[in-house]
Formats: sequence, C-alpha cells, structure tokens
Amino acid sequence: MSWDPVGQRVLITGSSSGIGAALAVELARAGAFVGLAARRGDRLEQVLGDVRDAGGDGCWWTLDLADLDRVAPFADRAWAEMGPIDVLVNNAGAPRRRSMKRLTPEELDETMAVNFTGSARLTLALLPHMLERDSGTIVNVSSMGTQSMAFRTGAYAAAKAALNLFTEGLYFDLAGTGVRAHLFTPGSTATEFSTPKPGNDDPFPQPPDAFMDPADVAKALIAKLGNDDFEGFAAPALKETAQAKRADPNGYLVEMIEMMTRR
Repeated sequence: MSWDPVGQRVLITGSSSGIGAALAVELARAGAFVGLAARRGDRLEQVLGDVRDAGGDGCWWTLDLADLDRVAPFADRAWAEMGPIDVLVNNAGAPRRRSMKRLTPEELDETMAVNFTGSARLTLALLPHMLERDSGTIVNVSSMGTQSMAFRTGAYAAAKAALNLFTEGLYFDLAGTGVRAHLFTPGSTATEFSTPKPGNDDPFPQPPDAFMDPADVAKALIAKLGNDDFEGFAAPALKETAQAKRADPNGYLVEMIEMMTRR
C-alpha cells in the first residue's frame, strides 16, 4: 500500500527539535497539516516557521508529557483545534544516561513518565476518537537501546521497551479496525539527544559518521507509513543488529561487554 500525506492531519510530539522537527518539515513539504507539541514554545514557533517555509502549515501547543494529568485534556484540545487527527507520532522522549549502579527511584519514575507513560496516555486519549471514525494511525518512536544494548541508558531503554510492547498490544487489538499502530526505531541521530546534559552521565563516544541526519530518519518514518508492517527501522543495518541480538541474546551481550571492557 502507499500513504498519501496530502491533507492529512499529523500530530507530532517532541517536535521542537531533532527528528520531530525534521519530520514536521518533511510532512509539510509533502502536503500534510502538522500539529506540533513539545515543552519549548519558542522553539515550536521556529519549527512552524520552517514548516511554512516548506510550503505547509500547522499549529503548535506546549506540552510536557511528564505532567500526566495534562495529557488527556491536551488530547481533547488538539482534536478540537486541529481537527480529526489522522496520524499521531509519539516522538517525545528525554535521555536518561545513568549507570544502573547509581540510578535513583526518582530518576526511574521521571524517565518512565517522559518516555512511556505520557505517550501511552496520549494514545489512549486519542484512540476512542480514531475508533469512532474507524480511521487513524499511531506511530510510536522507540530506541535502538531496546534492540541492542543499554550502555548507561538502562532506565531509558526500559521505558522505551514498555512502549514497544504497548505498541505491539495495540497492533494486535486494533486488527480488523481502520486504526493501525506501528513501531519505528531510529538509530543514533545528530540531535540534542546525543549531546551531554546536566544530571546525565556522559554519552557513549561515537564517531561523527555514526549519526544519521534527522531529515533522513524523518523520510524513513514517512516511508514506514506506506506499509502495514508492525515494525520499521530508520536503516537496514539497524534491523540487522536487532535480528542478531534476538538470535543469540546471551552471546550478543557477552560480546558487547567485552567490547566495553576493551574501551
């Protein structure tokens, strides 16, 4: 099948920078109307300007998905102000780089709220509207940390792994309806996400050519909307890595630990 973005209303969380911002511009260029939601209103204004420069249009709202009580009211507002939402892209996330040896319960709770619970609640708030129309698509953006290893990102990977299985459950339970649910996994991308942040351990060092361009990731996600497969990856090599881990998780982890020790 193919997916035509023209006239589609697409709500993107985490769209003030990085993959979310690039996705908004690519979708707008292809003819979609985009709804932008993130914590930083000033950045959302800039992204909306880029959307309009690309020949599209949209709207924006400030939203902190960790503020769980605000999620359902936001969903109702977005549906009312944007119009019926054809596609929800749960892209929002925040890195938590902390060795499991030093992770606190408070950090764990915060990480789960930002990277899983908020997105799950937004999905559940919009799902009845989509089911009533018998039309809609939900794309949950995961992490390669759930597919390979979680070096200093165990809590973050655990939150995204919860999102993976939540999406899988949606995929099964929505079978036979006009609503679809998909999982999309980007790899390391050249965004703020991969830079040092206060309160986090240092990111794992990688060469510059290891990072994908956000626009390329966005294009891969849009291509994913053109098929009914449950799972999609931003690049074929990521799928190969995931398959290697699934084929022999014990051996894979031993190899990765040995690699870390050598570094």
